Amino acid sequence: MLVCPFFDRNFTPWLIGICIAVLALTAAAQGQMEGLEGFSEPFRQIELSSDETGAIAVLAVDEGDFVKESDIICKLDSSVQEIQVEIAKHLAESFAEVEAAMENFKKREKITERITALLENGHATDSEKLRTEMELRIAKARYLSAKQDAKVREIEYRRAVMQLERRTVRAPFSGIVSKVHKREGEFISPLHPEIISLIQVDRLLAKFNVPSSQIHVFEAGKKFNLQTASGRSIEASVFSVSVFTDAQSGTVEVKLVIENSDGSLRSGEFLTLEI
Repeated sequence: MLVCPFFDRNFTPWLIGICIAVLALTAAAQGQMEGLEGFSEPFRQIELSSDETGAIAVLAVDEGDFVKESDIICKLDSSVQEIQVEIAKHLAESFAEVEAAMENFKKREKITERITALLENGHATDSEKLRTEMELRIAKARYLSAKQDAKVREIEYRRAVMQLERRTVRAPFSGIVSKVHKREGEFISPLHPEIISLIQVDRLLAKFNVPSSQIHVFEAGKKFNLQTASGRSIEASVFSVSVFTDAQSGTVEVKLVIENSDGSLRSGEFLTLEI
């Protein structure tokens, strides 16, 4: 207990105020020396889903597996889509209509040239020339239409290939499978599209609630030292500073990013931040 040696009424309030200020500064200094307590969490965590419906034919991962970006997670049953790709490929590779229309167009060009020459020599009439020119235009239109149809079939083939590829779910980033929601034979529906939970741990976030009076020292990219429960020192840099101050605690949430490519630091570990 703080004992004041003076009991004069004029000095006592001043002395009490000074003592309270000293105690507050001492407590703040002790809190600063002890550091701020926080914890680590995955840099990213998602529920990997599929916007395609169907039964899982192959599940390529299990809980605890490490996967790289673009690795196959699972394949949905795609027997119908495979047949659609086969049909679309056959149609896209068929050029019979285009070749027939092209030959007819070339034939009409030659006929038109002959009629024009005969007309100049007086051996053909204007009506014959008009008829051959009309037939030439029709042949050209059919040829162009056949080319367009061939282009559409090519696009439909690409769409069928894409639809088949969408039946394969791949990892959007490198990480660890923390939970498997569905296995082989289970159906993926729009209401429950989750397949696995995937977390990124090659980078971690350290989360702290910092008093608003100290938030000015945190700038994006600024480096700080963190201490683990075992006493290990880790370097981290400021990743984000919340724009809100918690009204009850008077603190601001700050996240620091930790490079953890060797996986030596686990998610969920308690950390101490020295300011």
